Amino acid sequence: MKLYSSISCIILAAAFVFTGCNTAETAVLEEPKADFTQVIPTLEAITTDWNKGDLDEFITVYDSAATFMLPKGPIGVNEMKGYYQEAFTETGTPTSTLSFDSLEMRPLGNSHALVTGRYILTNQNSTEQSGRYTLVFEHSAKGWRILHDHSN
Repeated sequence: MKLYSSISCIILAAAFVFTGCNTAETAVLEEPKADFTQVIPTLEAITTDWNKGDLDEFITVYDSAATFMLPKGPIGVNEMKGYYQEAFTETGTPTSTLSFDSLEMRPLGNSHALVTGRYILTNQNSTEQSGRYTLVFEHSAKGWRILHDHSN
């Protein structure tokens, strides 16, 4: 019985030592918090690209794996660019100017954000088309990038 009790004490002591050492080594490091003050300015900056007809530059705010929601379902960035070219340009020039309002940003963890707002496309004859959108942004080494765009 003494041998069993001694072995139990040794195992218990080893468990405490192992747990104490293991906890320090496997502690999860918290991800640094991104600068959320740059989310809205990033979005606002692309209006200049759209309004001057630079769709290639406008698209750079989207992550290469981003999705864009259409009624038929999500599409990728290349398909989205084609959609924009067909729906909103004539001979490479935008048929309307783009602006945003009602922008709201909510952090999702340390490096993601949810942005909601309203887009306004104003034609040359001052006719407006507008809709609401939800964007999911991620902060990366390249800055804030859109991962998903659901606009209506």
